[in-house]
Amino acid sequence: MSLDFYQGGPFWKSPSEYKPGVPLTPQRITEVEQLLGVSLPDTYVRYMLEQNGGELAYRYVLFDDGEAAIIPYLYEMDTAGGVGMSPLFLEQFGLPKGLVLLTGDFDSWLALDYRHLAEPEVIYMTNEGDSVSAEWKEYRLAASFEDFTAKLFQRAPSKKEKKGGTAE
Repeated sequence: MSLDFYQGGPFWKSPSEYKPGVPLTPQRITEVEQLLGVSLPDTYVRYMLEQNGGELAYRYVLFDDGEAAIIPYLYEMDTAGGVGMSPLFLEQFGLPKGLVLLTGDFDSWLALDYRHLAEPEVIYMTNEGDSVSAEWKEYRLAASFEDFTAKLFQRAPSKKEKKGGTAE
């Protein structure tokens, strides 16, 4: 199986089962940034202006050790939901302060990490604990959101699939 890494082009899956948020305006972006107390990365904002959240066309991310995780969608940029829920989720799940959660399922999160730098790194957090206590393990995925997008991939179709056959 070969991997097809994201190199530009369509970022969002279409059609998508995840309903995107309302189209963004500069005012809404400013409101979200003020709520979170950060300046969001330009590359991230550009994709969100294209479509405010939804399923990714390239939905897997490669870790430095060769392992991969699925990132099926990104939350919408909103003050009452999506990334605007980050402060609540950080507190509720015992996650470190200084993160902006881009997506997650309560046991794993993709986040922008503002704890050390103004330009956030992209990290992946997984809960290694039990249902009573959270023990978060952190994986650095990329130095920036733009670098993160270059680690997104999809499975490349086999030669047989390209010719109209079925996958084995």
